[in-house]
Amino acid sequence: MDSIFGYIDDAYLFCKVVEHGSVLKTANLLGVPQSTVSRRISSLEERLGLRLLEKKGRELTATEVGRLVFEQLSSGIEQVEIGLANITEQMEQVAGTVRLSVPHSFYHSFVAPVVESYLKRYPNVHIDLGLNHDQIKPQTNRELLITFDISDMEDLIARPLFTARHGFFASSEYLATRPKITDISQLPQLDWLAIDNNQTLAIYRNERLEESIHVKPRLVVNDIQALLDAVERGLGVASLPLRHVQTNSNLIHLLPEHYRSDRQAFLVYKDRKYQPKAVKSLIDAILSSANKMDAAVNPTSKKRSTNES
Repeated sequence: MDSIFGYIDDAYLFCKVVEHGSVLKTANLLGVPQSTVSRRISSLEERLGLRLLEKKGRELTATEVGRLVFEQLSSGIEQVEIGLANITEQMEQVAGTVRLSVPHSFYHSFVAPVVESYLKRYPNVHIDLGLNHDQIKPQTNRELLITFDISDMEDLIARPLFTARHGFFASSEYLATRPKITDISQLPQLDWLAIDNNQTLAIYRNERLEESIHVKPRLVVNDIQALLDAVERGLGVASLPLRHVQTNSNLIHLLPEHYRSDRQAFLVYKDRKYQPKAVKSLIDAILSSANKMDAAVNPTSKKRSTNES
């Protein structure tokens, strides 16, 4: 059986010429050269061994057999057009389900306000939000990931969100039971609280690595607000994002000239060209929120480089 490859375009152009009664009008409407339309229809006539069009006055009309061919083909071509239009409409609608994977520690501090505002604005979108520390690489164009680690994601698009800078904090209640902290060497002896099980902290000063210390957290909790609450209740010392404690007068910033190595957060997704509108609008909302957050921390900053999370 002969393949229909090569017939589809010719058949489409033939049907359009019959509908519009003119090769010139069809060419103008489709944005193709008139010579191309004529050549493709001639090619179709040669393949079928049939004369499909004839001139009647100024109009180009289907021959008797051409009318039969048009009746056979036009409904199928119309269905293809409807199907493609439906796909385009679905892609352009802000609707459907989007999967967003986020570290648990990001939820209250960054993600929750964005997601809640987005859902109110777009009532036809459903968000499947996963809060965890596992790297769930986007597999489809409806999946997004916020992460600090993009080491194995060279095949994906990674958009910078913000740079997180951490300082060391404790409550006055906790520090009242300890000698005054004046040097890095005293930090390992403190009761540490942490958001993960990382036990090595690289400590910087003036953008240079000064020392790496080893700590053993007494409490590990993967929620930044829960960690902040534990520090406020005097359970120990923690490395906390500066933005979270800027307005909290109950916490004391230890060795404020020192800080942990900055961490760059990224928004990761699979594709840019074929994104559904719901995904694109959520990406825009997340990036916009990150920009506003940085502007609030450092109004003079024109780009996200060393702003605090």
